[in-house]
Amino acid sequence: MTEHRAERPTRLTRACAYLGVIGVFHAVQAVVVLTGWYSESGEEQVKRFTDPLVTEGLDRGDAETIYRVFLGTLALLAASVVVFAIYTAMGHAVSRIMLTITTPPMALLGLVQGSFVSILLSFMAMAFVVQVWTPDVRRWFALLSGKDEPAPAAPPGWPPPLPPTSAPPSTFTEQGQQPGAQQQWAAHPHAYAPPRQQAPTDAIKILSLIVLIVSSIIAAGCAVFLVMYEFAREELVKQQLESGMNWAHLTEAEVRDSYRDLAVLSWVVMPLCLVAIAVSVVLLVRRRRRS
Repeated sequence: MTEHRAERPTRLTRACAYLGVIGVFHAVQAVVVLTGWYSESGEEQVKRFTDPLVTEGLDRGDAETIYRVFLGTLALLAASVVVFAIYTAMGHAVSRIMLTITTPPMALLGLVQGSFVSILLSFMAMAFVVQVWTPDVRRWFALLSGKDEPAPAAPPGWPPPLPPTSAPPSTFTEQGQQPGAQQQWAAHPHAYAPPRQQAPTDAIKILSLIVLIVSSIIAAGCAVFLVMYEFAREELVKQQLESGMNWAHLTEAEVRDSYRDLAVLSWVVMPLCLVAIAVSVVLLVRRRRRS
């Protein structure tokens, strides 16, 4: 196992390194805009994104709320890509799947930004995420999970026929007198291994993977809401009161209380989801080592 770990494909290391750098770039860019929202440079960035929405008839506050949600989602996806890229380079199979899931949305949001650098990095991210599924990388992950390489298929006409075993002259004479007798062949010394039987389905592994994906989605939703609640609280209240979504005819104080309760609930649910993610990852790693 250690020998195979030392033979990590260079393609995988390069792809994960570039994906990590691209994720750091998008995450830092989003956090800089959010933290400098009311600065001079931040206002220019916000107006560059929200002016087209306002021109189409959207309210300025709603447009800024959309941009905040956009930046928060981009930062969350970019941070996830960085973490999954690190663990993919270390040989974690589940992280390679999650990296494949989170990279396309991050690249898509990077394209929406419209800058030349963001568009270029988005196309590079899609190209590099494809490289983590090349045959040499897949073979390396298969070796890490304890799966042996399949026995090579026998080429046509192989093994070649062997000459008959030597026999005493008297036996040869008797066989020559009996043309219907069958000729004896020696067993081939390099017989091919039979196909490996498929391993039984591991219910705990499947359940851990489901919990990992669901908990990640819930934790991401809680994180996005908390970012919106922290940076766009007034816009959320205003949108709830002025839009047609206020079916219960809540007052402004009741709307604020509802959002505060949701924020408290998010702070409770998100750590539980993080614990579930950690437990599922530990179970998946142990299952892989046992296999």
